[in-house]
Amino acid sequence: MFKTLTTKVICLTLISISFQANADDWGICHDWARPSIDYPRDERGDAAPIVLSADSSESQNNETVKLFGNVLVQRPDEQLHADEVIYHKTTQTLDATGNVRYERPDFSTQSSEAQIISGSNQGSFDDAEFFIYDRHARGASSHIQLQGEDLTIMKKALYTTCDKSSEAWALRASTVELNHNSGMGDAYNTRLYFQGVPVFYLPFIRFPITDQRMTGLLPPSWGSSTLGGNEFAQPIYLNLHPQLDATITPHTYTLRGMRWENELRYLSQFGEGIIRSENISDKVYGQARSLYYFEHESKLSNNWSTDILFERVSDADYFNDFGDSLSVSAISQLERHIKSQYADNTQQLQIQVQDFQTINQNLAVNSQPYRRLPQITHKFNPATSGPIRFGMENELVRFQNSNRISGNRININPAMSLPYEGSAGFITPKIRLNYSQYQLDKENNSLGVDSLSRSVPISSIDSGIYMERDTRIGQTGYLQTLEPRLFYLYVPYRDQSDFPLFDTSALSFSQSQLFSENRFSGPDRIGDTNQLTLSLTSRLLRAKDGKEQLYGSIGKILYFSDRQVGLNGNVLNTEQQSDILAETQFIPIDSLSLKARLTWNTEYELITERDVRLQYQYGSKRILNLNYRDRGNRLTAPSELKKEIDVSLLWPLTPRWSMMARRYHSLPDDRTIEKLAGVEYNNCCWAVRAVRRASFVEDSSALSAPFGNLRYSWYVQFELKGLTSLGKRIDELMEEQILGFNAVN
Repeated sequence: MFKTLTTKVICLTLISISFQANADDWGICHDWARPSIDYPRDERGDAAPIVLSADSSESQNNETVKLFGNVLVQRPDEQLHADEVIYHKTTQTLDATGNVRYERPDFSTQSSEAQIISGSNQGSFDDAEFFIYDRHARGASSHIQLQGEDLTIMKKALYTTCDKSSEAWALRASTVELNHNSGMGDAYNTRLYFQGVPVFYLPFIRFPITDQRMTGLLPPSWGSSTLGGNEFAQPIYLNLHPQLDATITPHTYTLRGMRWENELRYLSQFGEGIIRSENISDKVYGQARSLYYFEHESKLSNNWSTDILFERVSDADYFNDFGDSLSVSAISQLERHIKSQYADNTQQLQIQVQDFQTINQNLAVNSQPYRRLPQITHKFNPATSGPIRFGMENELVRFQNSNRISGNRININPAMSLPYEGSAGFITPKIRLNYSQYQLDKENNSLGVDSLSRSVPISSIDSGIYMERDTRIGQTGYLQTLEPRLFYLYVPYRDQSDFPLFDTSALSFSQSQLFSENRFSGPDRIGDTNQLTLSLTSRLLRAKDGKEQLYGSIGKILYFSDRQVGLNGNVLNTEQQSDILAETQFIPIDSLSLKARLTWNTEYELITERDVRLQYQYGSKRILNLNYRDRGNRLTAPSELKKEIDVSLLWPLTPRWSMMARRYHSLPDDRTIEKLAGVEYNNCCWAVRAVRRASFVEDSSALSAPFGNLRYSWYVQFELKGLTSLGKRIDELMEEQILGFNAVN
């Protein structure tokens, strides 16, 4: 009897809600006691009967039933309280007076009087106030009129997420009409109040009351930067079709001019995609600049899919001037491709055409990527009933670069293994054949040959043992593991000094390299070796919940023969052992962790790579990260030694004030790579954040160190929780800058 009517009342809380606040944001608010509903019967669902109770009741001619004193009308998960209820059977009208409260676990409303005509879904509530607990939202209306299933009218409506004792911000309207049939609402004389002062007024506004999208203005953003000056962006959203929308954003810079940012999204039977463009006649740069982006994905069947990507930028400095992060500004090339993929339980096939736009014009010729016109890869892992596993990886690719040697490459990789794994350990002998054939163009060919081939057999045995024991440290029980692992690899020497380098480079020595079959990243080089990897891992797991509190691993490679295959010609490597790799993680308490990774050079007996990170995180508002990294050999190449510190912090100063900061600094040249400082004021229902950021941008024209300069920017964000957020999304910037912080929405 009540669900249809009260669902309409709940729709009132959807007015202008364009931003969902994080649940943690309500931590400084007063807690609202949720209704306690105790339905006395076992039945549930629509078939459950209505249960009535009151201090007294009377009936008049079987037409009118009156309930007096502590009236309670109950159904599963909902109930109605009132001092007095009169039910007229003929008109199916229920009149409730005195402390009328309708309650559900997530919602409640109370009013002085209510009338419900259940047969026609009509009714009214006077002096109504309602609460939505999950959103810490509340509202009020002097009169709510329910006119059938399609229309709800509110007079003198109010909506806010502030505490009951505060209206730091409130949205008010003289009249609100909710059309449930069209899914739209109309509000008249809408005013936004902040600290009791009207700051925004609209005589009329139309808004969706469902998840339906609607054309209109999105929250604006503003900021300031060294080279752009003050900036302001106002996104305009266009709902063109249920499967097509667009966002047009005029982005004004006081120094550079107007940048138009356009985005079109579509969804069709052929797939989904996004088209973006950015255009500006840059006053500082002195020419028109642009960025274009197109991506399309489609699933043709359960097994077939396609992927199209296109990117183009006007100049090499575009991302430095308009990028939001170091990773974006460091982009040196943009990818374009068309891919078609097939996948089932036993095989994967991919056909692609790939190209790149080289942004950095100073990039060495040998570093410029090849176009793949096309590339066909096929992986096959047939299901087998016996213990032997078979696999095949094949590739056919055409490499094209007008400044480098071009040609075709065929790579065939059949493999066979006999894996065994039990509770105490595993062993996997494996053999693989790597066959490659090249057909090279004559243009830019300095190798003196146009046809090359190579066959390299690869054999390996991977094995490990799992050992564990129960132990105690103080009063806490633990499970300690010991996991030794041996990996033997034999690859015979094949002279590859005349082979081109299409997509292959030398891999840096890391933990994954201990168990890799090749020390190079691609098939143009297959490293010869006769080696044995020794590795030992141990873990300390808390017995009560299995949480890992201590982890440690150490490993190295023993070489039984010299290696000859190099990236650029044959290079004899006579070292008998690799560097030693070690890593550990210690979590003494849930909020504190220490991670360390280092590489020990056995020849010079010194550390050549070290990465140490200490993190403290308690909840989402107390985060401290201390990170130190160094790389290089101070004896053989002291000028190339890199030492960096990275410190980031998010910390409350008071229950309402917090600070955020980061400094990423290079020690050898005393150069700041990136730094950030900001403050946040966080009220129960509103917040404001301000951040100043500086990023180091390289300058190719600089003649002396530090070969670049810091570029500064300012951002401000003002948030009305549960309603909207204005300005730059600083919480997204914090997610990028402060490890462990997660932005919501």
